[in-house]
Amino acid sequence: MGLVWWLVPTAAAAIGAFTILRGVVHLFRGHVARSGSHLVGGIILAAAGLALGLVGVNVQLFSRFTHEGPVALVSVKSLDGARNFYRVSIARLDGSIPTQSCAIQGDEWIIGGRVQKWKAWATILGMNATYTLDQVSNKYFTAARGNGKPITSCDLTGTPEVNELVPPDWLPWLLARFYAEDRKFGSANYMPLADGARYEILITQSGFNAEPANGVARAAVAALR
Repeated sequence: MGLVWWLVPTAAAAIGAFTILRGVVHLFRGHVARSGSHLVGGIILAAAGLALGLVGVNVQLFSRFTHEGPVALVSVKSLDGARNFYRVSIARLDGSIPTQSCAIQGDEWIIGGRVQKWKAWATILGMNATYTLDQVSNKYFTAARGNGKPITSCDLTGTPEVNELVPPDWLPWLLARFYAEDRKFGSANYMPLADGARYEILITQSGFNAEPANGVARAAVAALR
């Protein structure tokens, strides 16, 4: 469907331009009436193609910039409720990366990584934001509650398959010549720790997003409001 938004306006504009050209040829040959009909028809077709093209760009922009893809499923299990000690398991949904687990102490888990965002023209052509997840760690509801308490965290390993399509040594050369890179930035999400809770991590064109994936997680999030 996305291709239609490019083909139809391009075809209309091309036919319009060809019709205008025929009108100019008729004008030079002295066929004023025939020239007028071709010029008017060509201008109308070209204008329609331009209008459809603008609509298509807007549709494609909205579609691409609101694109979301699953990254990981986060599962929480209580190890010691009195000490707020939990095991957080990260099952990747973006490739054949083994599930990783981390024991953390706190009120919330936080997962962060690095995101590569592309320029608008590259995004419209289908280049989604690329990323890596690098760490899961603990977080407390307030700074006062967390002061003096340990930081518990684990490194995450593995690169999503989408990042393996282009050899790493090629990326700097390609990005420097095609002006496709917009910016690189860090992104992180956090959600409350609750026994049995599950959350889904999504990648969007603007970074990571986390959403509750079961009733326990939704209840834990609702309790914070």
